[in-house]
Amino acid sequence: MATTTFTASLRTKKYTFSSNAKANAACQEFYENTYNYVGIISFTGMNLANKIISAVSFTMTSAKAGFGAGHTKTVYLRRSTFQNVTMDALGSDYVSTELGTFTGSFYNNTTTCTMTGTLLSNIASYLAAGNNTFTIYNPSPSASYEGYSQNYLQWTDVTITVTYTEGVSIPTLSKTEMDLNTSVTIYTNRQNSSATHTLYYVFGNSTQNIATNVGVSYTWTPPLSLATQIPNATAGTCTIYCQTYIGGTLTGTASCTITLNVPSYVTPTVSLIIGEGNTDLGNHFNCYVRTKSMLAVQITGGGNQGSTVTAYRATVNGTVYTTTSFTTGYLYTAGENSISVTVTDTRGRTGTLTTTFTVVDYNPPSLTRFSAGRCNNDGTAPQTDGTKVRVDIGGSVSSINNQNTITCTVYYKLTSATTWTSAGTVAADGYTLNVTNRLLSPTFDALSSYDIKVRLQDYFSYVEQSVSIATKRVIMDLLANGNGIAFGKVAENSGKVECGWPLKLSTPLAIEDGGTGASSAALARYFLGAVSKTGDTMTGNLNIQSTYYPSMYLVPTYNDTSNRIVFEGSYLGAASFSAWEDSSGNNRRMLEIRTKAFQNNLDQAVLLRCADQGVWGTYRLFHAGMETPIPIANGGTGASDAATARANLGCNNASNLTTGTVNMYRLPFKVAYGSATVNSNSNTSISYGWAGFLYVPYVIATYSQVDSGWTGAGGILKVHSKTNQTAYITVGGSYGTSRTVDWIALGI
Repeated sequence: MATTTFTASLRTKKYTFSSNAKANAACQEFYENTYNYVGIISFTGMNLANKIISAVSFTMTSAKAGFGAGHTKTVYLRRSTFQNVTMDALGSDYVSTELGTFTGSFYNNTTTCTMTGTLLSNIASYLAAGNNTFTIYNPSPSASYEGYSQNYLQWTDVTITVTYTEGVSIPTLSKTEMDLNTSVTIYTNRQNSSATHTLYYVFGNSTQNIATNVGVSYTWTPPLSLATQIPNATAGTCTIYCQTYIGGTLTGTASCTITLNVPSYVTPTVSLIIGEGNTDLGNHFNCYVRTKSMLAVQITGGGNQGSTVTAYRATVNGTVYTTTSFTTGYLYTAGENSISVTVTDTRGRTGTLTTTFTVVDYNPPSLTRFSAGRCNNDGTAPQTDGTKVRVDIGGSVSSINNQNTITCTVYYKLTSATTWTSAGTVAADGYTLNVTNRLLSPTFDALSSYDIKVRLQDYFSYVEQSVSIATKRVIMDLLANGNGIAFGKVAENSGKVECGWPLKLSTPLAIEDGGTGASSAALARYFLGAVSKTGDTMTGNLNIQSTYYPSMYLVPTYNDTSNRIVFEGSYLGAASFSAWEDSSGNNRRMLEIRTKAFQNNLDQAVLLRCADQGVWGTYRLFHAGMETPIPIANGGTGASDAATARANLGCNNASNLTTGTVNMYRLPFKVAYGSATVNSNSNTSISYGWAGFLYVPYVIATYSQVDSGWTGAGGILKVHSKTNQTAYITVGGSYGTSRTVDWIALGI
C-alpha cells in the first residue's frame, strides 16, 4: 500500500466564457449573479491508472471569498472533460458528470476534507481510469442576501493525497468450457505493464502450477489425467488462480473458472472371452454345434481415467445377460451369430464390443430308406427260400465340419426272440449312406421269420428302422405239433393261422374278430370311426408321434405352388408354426413358442425365427409379460417405469432441447413481464394477475434500454406493495419527467 500527494494547477472560467476569469484560483458559483463560475483543478503528472484506491483527501487553502468561516459551504465536485487547465474552451465544456458533494468551511483558511462513501468510490474509479482533473460547479446556485451565492468560494491552493495499492490482474479465458487435453488461452488483463504473474489451478483434489513469470497471456493444455479427479462425472469446474507480482512483490490474487469436460472418447474398456459351454463337446469339436453347444462367456470391463464399471449387459441372439460370466442356453441358430457387450462406468459412459461366432448346423441322423429280403448265396438275386439276406439302406448324418462320427450297424433276431445280434456294420461314403443289395454275413433259416434292424448313429444320437423277413414260401404247412397252420409260408407259431399271401375273405371279417366288417374303405372308416384324408370332419385329439420333431404339413397345390405350412413340435419343449417357400425349408419364417422348462425367461418364450438361404436369424417378439423392457432400438423405452423411460429417452434433461420453444405453461414456475413509465411524482401500478401466481412473486424492474435513466442515488427504482396480482414501482428523487422501465415477475 502506498500514499502519494500531488499539488493542483488552478483555473476559473465563467460557464459561458472561454477566457480565464482567474488564472491561479478555482472558484465555485458566483460573486455577482450575472455569471456562474467553473473551477478547474488539475493535478499535472498524477497517473493512478489501474490502481486500487482506498483513501482520498483534499487539502484546500481558501481566500476571503463569500461567507465567512462560520458558514458551511457545499462543494459540487465533478468530472472534467479535459485533463489539463490549458484548453481554449468554454467553462461549460469543462464540466462533466457529478462525482458528489462534500461540505466544509472555506474562508481564509486551510482545510483538509477526507472523502467517504459513494463520493470516495466515484473518485477512486475516476482516478483509476487515468484521470487527473476535477471541476467544481453548481448548476443551480442560490443568491444570498449579500448578493453572492450561498456556496461561493475561492481556492488558491489544492493538494490531493491518495492511498492506493497496485491493481491486481483479473484473469479471463478464451473459452468457458472445453475438453481435457485441448488448449485454452489465459489472459491476465494486467493493470500494470510491469506486472508478472504466477498461474495455478485447483481441480478436485489436485492443485498444480500452470506457469510463472507470465505477462499478457499463456496457453494451457489441461492434461487428460485430470479426469481422475472426477471419476463419477463427465465434467467439473476448474478454478484458475492468477497471482500478480510487481517488482517481485505479490500484490494480490484473482481467479476465474472453466468447465473441463472428459472427452467423449474416454469410455470404459471391455474385453471378451467366449468358448464352448457344454463340457461334453469341448474335447471333440472345435466348433459350435447347433442345438448341442452352449456359449461360455467371460467379460472383463475396466474404468478409464479414474472411473469404475458399474454395470454389464450382454446380448446373445436376443437374450440379455447382466453378469460378468455366464453360460447361454443351447444355440439354435446356424450360421453367423453375434454377441454384443456393453459396460457402463460411474460417469454413465459406455464401452461396447461386438463379436461374431459361427454355429455349425446340425440335425439328428436320418434314415431315408431301409429294406431287406432273402436272396441267393452271393446276394446277386432275390430268392424267397434263400438262407441269405441282403439290405438296401439310405441315410445321412450332419458332418459338423467333418468332425462328427458316423456308424451304421445292422442287427437281426428271430421274430419270436427279444435279443438282437449284430449282423455287421455298413461303411458310409463320408457322412452319407447309399447302400444297395448289401449281403449280410449270417445264415437265415428258411423255415424261420426274422426281424432285421438298422441303426445309424453319430456322436450324439442314433435312429433305427426295422423290417421283417418271412420264411420261405410254401402252399400250406402244418406245425409239427399240429397246433398251427400256415398258407404261403412255413408254420411257426402254435395256435396261429399264418398267411404269407394276401388274404381275401368271401365275407368281411367282423370288427370283433379283428376286421373292419366292411368291403370298402368308406364303410371301413365309417364302422371304425376313422376319417378320410380329405372331406371328413374329425373330432377329438390327433396324436402325431416322432422321436425328435413330430410335424404336420399343409401342402397347397393350386397353380403348382411350392409353398407349405408346417406345424412342428420339438423334443426340447417347443412348438412352431412356419411358412416355407419350398420343401427344402431353407427359406422360411417360423413363430416358435417355448415351454417354461425349455426357456424359463419370458423374454425368450416367443420368438420369430427366420431362415434366409439356409442362414438362420432369431428375433424377439415383445409382449407384456417380458422381464426385460423393450429396447429403444426396437421402438421401446428400455424402461419399466415412467421416470426411467424419460431418463433413457433424454426427456428429463432440458439440455437435450436444441430446437423449438418451450411453452410457458410447461415451465416449473410462472412468468409475467411488461413495460411501464415512471416518475417521482406518483407510483406506477403494474398488473400480473393474468399469470396466475399462487403466491407473491419476485418482481424486478430496470430502466429500458430505449430510455436513459436518472443519474445518482435519487434515480433508484423501488418496487413495493406487492401482492400476487399487482405491485407498484416508484423512483427515488425529484423527477417530473417520465422514463420507461421494463419489469418481470417470477414465482409459482
